[in-house]
Amino acid sequence: MKNPKLLLNAMATSALLGIGAASAADMPVKAFPIATPTASWTGCYIGGNAGWIGGDNRYSLAPSGSYLNPPGQAAPPNVAGTGAFLIDVAALSHTYNSHPSGGLIGGQVGCNQQNGRFVFGVEADWQWIGQRTTVDAAYAAFPSLGNRGFTNAAHTEHVSSRLDSFATFRGRAGFDFNGVFLYGTGGLAVADVHSDTNVTFAAVPFRGNPVFNGAVHIGSDSQIRVGWVVGAGAEYAFAPNWSVKAEYLYVDLGTQSFRSPLVAAVPPAAVGPGYNWNSSVRERDNIVRVGLNYKLDWATPVVAKY
Repeated sequence: MKNPKLLLNAMATSALLGIGAASAADMPVKAFPIATPTASWTGCYIGGNAGWIGGDNRYSLAPSGSYLNPPGQAAPPNVAGTGAFLIDVAALSHTYNSHPSGGLIGGQVGCNQQNGRFVFGVEADWQWIGQRTTVDAAYAAFPSLGNRGFTNAAHTEHVSSRLDSFATFRGRAGFDFNGVFLYGTGGLAVADVHSDTNVTFAAVPFRGNPVFNGAVHIGSDSQIRVGWVVGAGAEYAFAPNWSVKAEYLYVDLGTQSFRSPLVAAVPPAAVGPGYNWNSSVRERDNIVRVGLNYKLDWATPVVAKY
């Protein structure tokens, strides 16, 4: 080359450029976080459920109506319509507790709204259970506690209740924890509760002044009961369209009361009106169930988590 100085300058510049490129290649590159989309709970859904129901029922039976009138000279029931001694009425009043259990199956629909982590919504469900309870008891004759000259005849008592299905209408509210919705729930419970009673006294010879001699009381009642329900649960979104849940509910349907009128007596002559037996049926239930939901509305915003 004609100019050695220019050649040296070119070689030095190339070496410096190579060192700079190598240094830049060795420098760490800062990684920016990539957003992971997570579906919102906002939207409506349908689903099904199955589980277990355990009842905590109470049945109370007692003389009522004309049996509560002041006592007279004749043992009730009688044509005059006089009553029994209140101490005998108390002795003939009985309470039974029953704890039936079984399976249930049903379906639910609902809608949710999510604001940040807070989720709230409404849900309605219907359950088929076919729960039946029967209590039978027998009692021996005993002297009247109000007048030892009278004898309360031996008798049997039968009471039953049937709960075929029920529905709830509830609010739900709680918080989302990365796809797990933990919530409390509460609202109204509605059910058709059917119950029947039979109280039958033995017919005895006409001696000892038998009270309730041969008296038979039969009655039944079906009511649409409106009560309340509370509970808690957890729901997990395992796929964009699907979630599973587990929850506990406590249902109180209140107390159903009805009267079983006198339908027979000894002697079979006409008696005063209004003799009957009162029945009170309290219905409470504990429910544990699992469910599967399918979300219908997916036109919802996607929440980006980093």
